[in-house]
Amino acid sequence: MVLLGYIPVVFAQKPVVPAADTAMIKTLFFAGLREKLNEDYGKASEIFNKVLLMAPDNAAVYYEIAVANYRQNKLLDAEMAIKRATSLDVNNTWYWMMMAEVYKRKGDMEAMAAALNQLIRLSPDRAEYYFDRSNAYLLAGKAEDAMRGYDELEKRFGPSDELTGARKRIASGSSIARFGEKPAEQPKNSNDAGQDRDEQLFLLAESLYKKGDLPGALAQFKLILEGRAQPYKAWEQTLNIQLLLKQYKDVIKTAEHALTIYPNQAILYYFIALALHHEHQRQEALTNVKAAMDLDTENGIYMELYADLLFLNGKQDEALVLWKKAKAAGNTSEKLNRKINERKYLE
Repeated sequence: MVLLGYIPVVFAQKPVVPAADTAMIKTLFFAGLREKLNEDYGKASEIFNKVLLMAPDNAAVYYEIAVANYRQNKLLDAEMAIKRATSLDVNNTWYWMMMAEVYKRKGDMEAMAAALNQLIRLSPDRAEYYFDRSNAYLLAGKAEDAMRGYDELEKRFGPSDELTGARKRIASGSSIARFGEKPAEQPKNSNDAGQDRDEQLFLLAESLYKKGDLPGALAQFKLILEGRAQPYKAWEQTLNIQLLLKQYKDVIKTAEHALTIYPNQAILYYFIALALHHEHQRQEALTNVKAAMDLDTENGIYMELYADLLFLNGKQDEALVLWKKAKAAGNTSEKLNRKINERKYLE
């Protein structure tokens, strides 16, 4: 669920061909764009990194790498890439929108507010940026900064019912408006009410998660899943927290339920496999991680788990080969490097 409603789902900025105008760079760059549009983000990332070797200071390439990593939930890699893009081109609105979205997903509301400051600098007539910035400040626990943001908004655009309502919400400590649009006084119909409820619960859940209140965040995500929409991101975040809390049996049940709605999500099979691994059910874990790999053949994280299970089943040589393949696919974890170097499985 993208809360910054003005960002297109695939972050489809108008393609910008890297400045180094060679046939090979153009061919690779547009090949990467095709893979992104086909939602093969692992392949797209691989291609864009090849372009980067030939055009190392091109902001557009870093942007595309950031998008591909974001779509694979590789948030640190996405953050590093989009920071590089904005350092090379400080006046590209798409780059700052991408940065705001990365920090929203990470739950770093202060950094998100900083990115929104840049969007306001570039597009001062977009009122929704001002609202989003104040919402980010609120989630960061900075009510005074949020109020100052509303003051700035009123100075530029004049008073409004939406602005009055937003200020009242700060004063009363009640729900926060959704990102990406002005808050409305009343939902138009029951569907809008349900959507507003889910988005407010989502914001609260992410805020609790950031503060380290995992049980509290889990309770909010479960409330979202009781609604009609049942957005995929809520399933994924529920599973993440259940894993962190070592609720492995619950992980299996949750992921199996999610698969009835989202049957082609590779990561759901991975969650099941990981939980089964912790429950020492290795054969069942192998079956599920293989299903994940069949859906996402180039995912180094899935390869690593599969290799771990092979090693524990006595197939050390096969495991080593697959660990190396996982590393080549982009899995850069230090633990994976140790497994390869020490030729042994590590918890």
